[in-house]
Amino acid sequence: MSKFIKIPKRFDYSVSSDFNAAVGAALADIGADKTVTLDCSEMEYLDSAGIGLIVMAHKKALSHQCRVAIINTKPSAREILLLANLQKLIDIQ
Repeated sequence: MSKFIKIPKRFDYSVSSDFNAAVGAALADIGADKTVTLDCSEMEYLDSAGIGLIVMAHKKALSHQCRVAIINTKPSAREILLLANLQKLIDIQ
């Protein structure tokens, strides 16, 4: 079963500690699906630090033979993720 992490309204460096802890906990308790899903339904703001956090989560997931997926992105956040070419690393829905 996929592990879900709810991304906050503002996804930047200020949430890095909480986000990294959530990713670590999800990877420690991952099921057979081997997917950590980032639910971005509440996210309204994303900066370069937020993109960096997603990339680091992707790298950590790979080291656990897992993957990261992003769901429920708002159009403006989705555009930023696509401009950063994250779709080459992560499934963005």
